[in-house]
Amino acid sequence: MAELVRAGGEPGLLAYDDGDAVGWVAVAPREEFAALLASPHYRPRDEDERVWSIVCFTSDKPARGEGAATALLDAAVEHAFARGASAGEAYPYVSDPRGYMGGVELYERAGFETLRDANTRRVVRRSRS
Repeated sequence: MAELVRAGGEPGLLAYDDGDAVGWVAVAPREEFAALLASPHYRPRDEDERVWSIVCFTSDKPARGEGAATALLDAAVEHAFARGASAGEAYPYVSDPRGYMGGVELYERAGFETLRDANTRRVVRRSRS
């Protein structure tokens, strides 16, 4: 991760509370996630090269339930759109909202719409308005 950042990469965003890091979200152009592209469940089914993917959340235990995930998701979408994304896409768990990709409800509240069900997750997308 440090090597990626030193090379100018932006592997995600951090959330801070009074100067302390309390959360992180991975957001980048979809093609940067090789495992996603190779997955039979989550790989793209369109040719749009401007879709950005949100693939991981983590929050400090004391910060959970305080809105860090919502703030990170909003920031991730804004970050992607500011860099030319046509849409933000994510792969939340259907049955476990505490999973590292977040739950479906988090994305629905942020305006994401379901593209398809994919195994234990759902592929959701929010297009630029």
